[in-house]
Amino acid sequence: MKACCESYLKEQFSADTEQMDEIYTLYVESISEKLFEADKAVAEQDWTALDHVAHTIKGNALATGDTDMVNTAIQLRSSAQLHEREQSEELIVQLKELAKAL
Repeated sequence: MKACCESYLKEQFSADTEQMDEIYTLYVESISEKLFEADKAVAEQDWTALDHVAHTIKGNALATGDTDMVNTAIQLRSSAQLHEREQSEELIVQLKELAKAL
């Protein structure tokens, strides 16, 4: 578990490790799914779908205290809203790199 997430989740759940592990596992699974959806949305130039995916990633990351993922997802939302394909693709690559550390 990433240190930032562990610290945040301990604070939120009073060090209930079982609950923390469950939430973190769901988070990791959701990120994998959402990154697949992001790739698909960019390929189809479905900017509304990409914005929705980025919003979901941001929310899930906020719930676990993963600030790096939050910040990159915010940038992806902006890129999707501006229909910037190249920037969106670069940000998805960054999100995938961040996901490797989960």
